[in-house]
Amino acid sequence: MAIVLGTIREALEGTSVDAIFLRGEAENILESDGAAEALLKIVKSERGDNRLRVIAQELLMMSGKVPIKKMVRVYCEAIPGAFMHQWWGLPGRHLGKFGETVIKFGENAIPHLVDEMDNSDALTCLGPDAPIARKHEYCVGDLTAYMACLILDYNYPDGKDREQRNGPRKALQKEFNQLAISEGWR
Repeated sequence: MAIVLGTIREALEGTSVDAIFLRGEAENILESDGAAEALLKIVKSERGDNRLRVIAQELLMMSGKVPIKKMVRVYCEAIPGAFMHQWWGLPGRHLGKFGETVIKFGENAIPHLVDEMDNSDALTCLGPDAPIARKHEYCVGDLTAYMACLILDYNYPDGKDREQRNGPRKALQKEFNQLAISEGWR
């Protein structure tokens, strides 16, 4: 299916992340004439929708491009609710496609992840992650703390429930924030 330059945005808006990355639509989009230019325009759109910008960046990376460093903020701002959380990962267990990209941003992601570590909104997951996320009452703060721990090579303090994780997560948030300031990441 050929998509013309002017309609790549509409194609991304009119489909799901699952369809793009799990059911082959990514290849159709990338094979379209002018796809790279159109995707780059979406990524660079400062007032653009974070959801579309993340998808466009992921598609560009599939075609061999490196992530644009400024996108670290967009990715981290999208964690709370632009996508189902299985695309980011499950705390203490694994990273999803978008979580892997956040980790690639390295220390540049720390200040943005720290800002979300006190977010107590429940993770929304489908598939095999859903029962685990519900059982352990994982929240956005747990997910961002997990990613920050992976970047900084810290042990993630995974407790059996939210209450067991709150204190250690808040201590990590304070420590990582101070580290970000002292290292010049913030």
